[in-house]
Amino acid sequence: MKRFAWAVAGLSLYASLQAQNPTQILDRVARTYTQLQSLRVESQMTVQMATRGGGSEMKFTTRATLQASMQRPNLLRMTIVATSKSSSGTATIRLFSDGKQVSMQLDELKQVMQQAAPKTLSELLQMGVISFLRPTAAIDPALLMMDGNWRKLVANPKLVQRERLGNRPVYKLTVQVKPSALKEIFPASPDGKATQTLWIGVQDNLIWKSEMTVSVASQGMRGTVRFTETYTRQEKNPKLTPATFAYKVPAGYKVVDSFSFEASADTAELLKGKPAEDFALQSLEGKQVRLADYKGKIVVLNLFAHWCGPCRREAPELEKDIWQAYREREVVVLGVATWAQDNPQQRAEEFAREFKLSFPVLVDAENKVVEQYQVGGVPTTFIIDKQGVIREVVVGADVAKIKQTIETLLKEATPQGGS
Repeated sequence: MKRFAWAVAGLSLYASLQAQNPTQILDRVARTYTQLQSLRVESQMTVQMATRGGGSEMKFTTRATLQASMQRPNLLRMTIVATSKSSSGTATIRLFSDGKQVSMQLDELKQVMQQAAPKTLSELLQMGVISFLRPTAAIDPALLMMDGNWRKLVANPKLVQRERLGNRPVYKLTVQVKPSALKEIFPASPDGKATQTLWIGVQDNLIWKSEMTVSVASQGMRGTVRFTETYTRQEKNPKLTPATFAYKVPAGYKVVDSFSFEASADTAELLKGKPAEDFALQSLEGKQVRLADYKGKIVVLNLFAHWCGPCRREAPELEKDIWQAYREREVVVLGVATWAQDNPQQRAEEFAREFKLSFPVLVDAENKVVEQYQVGGVPTTFIIDKQGVIREVVVGADVAKIKQTIETLLKEATPQGGS
C-alpha cells in the first residue's frame, strides 16, 4: 500500500513538473487561442522610451486603452485611445472590418481611410496600418489566435516562477524575441534585441500580462523601449453579431486615400491674429514671470525641448541674431522649456548653460503652455506685437522668418518720416 502511495505521489510530482515546462505551457496557450472562433479583449498599454545620442536625449511615456472584438474569418472591431506626455491631446483610432471593407477612423482628424478587407484575420492583422498600431509584443492573444506557431517569433522560453497576478495564479515566463520578429516592429534598428515576459493563467492558459523590453540602436542613437500590456478582460467565443462590425462614416468626416495631418499638425497657426493668452511660469532664477509683463514690447515666444535637435540648432541663433541684435529695440526673446520627462528645471538650466542663453528662459514643467497654445511640435515660435496680438507663428527652426517678421513689426511701429 505504501509503495502504491509513493508511486502516486511520484507521478503527481512528475506531472506537476511537466505542467510547468515552459515550452509545454506556451503550447497549451497557443492551442487555447487557435481553437477560438471569436475573442473579445480589453487592455491597458504603456510605452516608455528613452534614447540618448548626438548630445541629446529623449524620454516619453504613452498610455493607451484598447478594446477589440474579432471573429473568424475576417471580422474586426478595435478602438485605441492613446495619450502622451510628450505631446498635447489624445489620439482616438477606430478600426472596423465587416468582412468586405476595412475602415480606419482618426477622430482628431475627422478622416476615414477605407480599403477592401483581406480574407483572413491573419492577413488583416498584418496590414500596415493595423500592425503599426500594436507593436506591443512579439506574441499576444490576437496573434496566437491567428497563428499558434509561437516558435516563429520567440525562442528560449524560461519559467521564472509561479506567482499571483491580482487574484489569479500565473506562470511568469521569459522568451527571447527572434531578430526576424523584432525587425517587423523596429525595421530601422537592425542591431536591436528584445526580451518578452509573459504572465499566463495557470487555470485558463490565457496571457494576462506582457512586457517586452527592446534595446534599439540606429544612426548613432541608442535607447530602450518598454511595452507593457495588461489585459483587464478576455472573453472566449463571445456571441458577436454583424452589427458589432458594421460601420458608417460619421457626419462631418471625410473619406481619404491617405491620412493628411496638415490640417491638425500646426493648429497653433490658427492663433495668428488673435490676442496671446497670458500665462505665468517660473524662470530659471525661481521668479514668477507672466507673458503680460512684456506688453508694450515685441515678444518672440519660443517653445522648445532640451532633447529636440532643431531646437538645439536654433538656440544659438536666437541668442545672437534675435536677442542680441534686437534687445535695444524693444524686442524680447522669451524661451519656454517644455516636454521634459524628468527634472524639468535641471534640463532647462543645462540647456541654457550649454548654449549660453542670456534671454529669459521659463520652465513649463506641466506642459501647460504647449496645450494652451495648441503646439504640436517643437520648436514653435510665436511673434507677438506690442499690443499683445500674435502676428506670426513659425513652426520649426526658421530664424530668418522670425527676423523678417520682427523687421516688419518695427517698420509698422515707426512713424512715416521717422528714423
